[in-house]
Amino acid sequence: METKLYDASLTGNVQTLNTLLHQDQLILDRLSLTAGSFNETPLHIAAMRGHAHFATVVLTHNPKLAVSLDSQRRTPLHVAAANGHLTIVQELVRVGGRDLCCFQDQDGLTPVHLAAINEHLEVVKVLVEANPDAVKVIPATGETILHMCVSFNRFESLKLLVKYWNEEELAQIMDHGGNTLLHAAAFSKQTQILNYLLEIESIKANGNVVNKLGLTALDVLDHCPRDLKALEARQILMEAGVLRASNLNTLPKPLQKSTKSSHTTKQKGGLLSRTWARYANNDHNWLEKQRAVLIIAALIVAVTAFNTGVNPPGGAITNTQNGRYELGNAVQTEVDMDQFNMFVMYNTFSMIISLGVVLVLISGLSLRNKFLMWLLTLGALWMLVFMVLSYWQSLAMMAPDGYVDATSIWICLIWMLACGVIALIHTIFFVVWVVMKLLKWILPKTRRTDYQNKEQV
Repeated sequence: METKLYDASLTGNVQTLNTLLHQDQLILDRLSLTAGSFNETPLHIAAMRGHAHFATVVLTHNPKLAVSLDSQRRTPLHVAAANGHLTIVQELVRVGGRDLCCFQDQDGLTPVHLAAINEHLEVVKVLVEANPDAVKVIPATGETILHMCVSFNRFESLKLLVKYWNEEELAQIMDHGGNTLLHAAAFSKQTQILNYLLEIESIKANGNVVNKLGLTALDVLDHCPRDLKALEARQILMEAGVLRASNLNTLPKPLQKSTKSSHTTKQKGGLLSRTWARYANNDHNWLEKQRAVLIIAALIVAVTAFNTGVNPPGGAITNTQNGRYELGNAVQTEVDMDQFNMFVMYNTFSMIISLGVVLVLISGLSLRNKFLMWLLTLGALWMLVFMVLSYWQSLAMMAPDGYVDATSIWICLIWMLACGVIALIHTIFFVVWVVMKLLKWILPKTRRTDYQNKEQV
């Protein structure tokens, strides 16, 4: 008989239900005894299928089924809300009471959560009007219902539910990871929601809040795949004045009370310390902003080197055999093969290194990485050096007896020396940074060992 009852709930057959109730008036009351054979009650199935009349008859004969649970600890209201069956939701709330709106399933979700995630707006309105506290129930995941709307890109649900928080609460609302709504929107790259949230003054004013990992909403985008959506989201946040956490640490500090201490600080802030502060800064936002310019510059160098390689100074000797033209040797190979080999080597290095710089820039890797930045800087400097060497060698090949005037030589040497000095400075700073990182990693370990040794003694 129970099987017939469940079959009737699948089709919403009220006539069969009435017949079964006529044969056995306690059939609905005994469901708790036979629930182990089924994952849901007939009311769950009716709520899922949207059989409103069937659900009403069941509730009339056994109102307690309104709070019955399925295998996932979901009430019939959870099922009806998730599927957007408004009439059944209204009936269940009327019979089960307002507290049913706050009941959490095994994942900590309430009927309001499920209705909002599936964007059944009329159902959300009914549930929230029945119990406004339901919107502020937080599941075990720590995400508020607003965070879920952002993550699932439920814009209409978000706009509806935002009204139940005041502006101060909206600015401070966080999940267990300390992520604000801006963090969630940035991580999901929801540009429409970002624009909407930043229209709320309190959220915009607190846009630089950091989560428990010390990241602002702008920092979160650096941990997402780079695509057009990420670029658009980054632009929206930057235009709204959202900064990276590293920039928050470098904001101007209050003036020192003592003139003497200010003078001392100024003395210590010499060229070397300022240069180190610039290199040690984790942001390097200027590199990210100039990525496209750097790609174009490196490509120009590569194209120039390629063109010079296939069209060497002095041109090539064209051979003719049997009345047909064939590619000939470079003119310089007939004059001085050693000089030509030097030119080819410099030119090849210039092209390959510049292409390597382009490869790093278009790979999508973050230019905030210290090692990558150091490598990119050295690559660019070597590219410039070999470009100058190619030019110098070209002049030597074209000049009579390889003579190049002293002014040109000195200019080239000074340029290469400047590149070498810059490369040395960056290398020193990089090595110091690596050593400092190693010391930070080794010293706590050594201290723990010493502490354990003292305890043993």
